[in-house]
Amino acid sequence: LLITCMKAKRFKSDITSFEYLPNELFAEIISYLSDVDTVYAFSRLNQRYQLLILEYCRNFDFQSINKIQFDCIIQQHDILRWKSLRLSNDDRTPTQISYFYQAFPNFQLLTQLKHLSMINMKPHMHLITLSKLVYFPNLVSLTMGLICGQKLPKFHLPNLKSLHINSCMDCQWIAVVFLSSIFSLT
Repeated sequence: LLITCMKAKRFKSDITSFEYLPNELFAEIISYLSDVDTVYAFSRLNQRYQLLILEYCRNFDFQSINKIQFDCIIQQHDILRWKSLRLSNDDRTPTQISYFYQAFPNFQLLTQLKHLSMINMKPHMHLITLSKLVYFPNLVSLTMGLICGQKLPKFHLPNLKSLHINSCMDCQWIAVVFLSSIFSLT
C-alpha cells in the first residue's frame, strides 16, 4: 500500500497545471484563437490570466457570437483597450448593433478604436452610426453596410485610410458624399 501511495504521489507531481505555463507560451497559445474566444475561455481563471488577456486581446469580432458570450465579454474585458470592433446584425445576431449602442451609450469610451466594422445594419442604423463617428478620431478603417440610396451626413475622420461601404446598385450618392473628403474609397 505504501508503494502504491508513493507512485500515485509521484504521478501527481509530474502533472503540470495550465496555470504554471510561462506568459510567453500562453501568448503563443492565444495567438491561435480569436480574442473573443480567448476572453470567453480564460477571463475567469485568475488575476494573472486576466492581466495577460487585457494586454494581448484588443481585436473583437462579434459577428455570429451569441448574446450570452457577447454579454460575458463586454462585462469581463476593458473596452478602453479595444483597437478593433466588428458588429453584425446577421441571422444569428439580429439586433447586436442596437444592443451594443444600449450597452455603451457613451461612445467616448471607444476613442482609441482604429478599425470599426458594422455590417448587415438595419435601415437607418447607419445614420446613428455616422452621428457617433465624431468619437472615433483615431479610426483608420471603417466598414459599413448595408446602405442603400440614403443621403448620408458629412463626417470628418482625419486618420481614415480605408472606407468600405456595402451598398445596393443605387450608389451614386457615394461619390457626392465621400470623394471630396477622403483619400481612398473602396
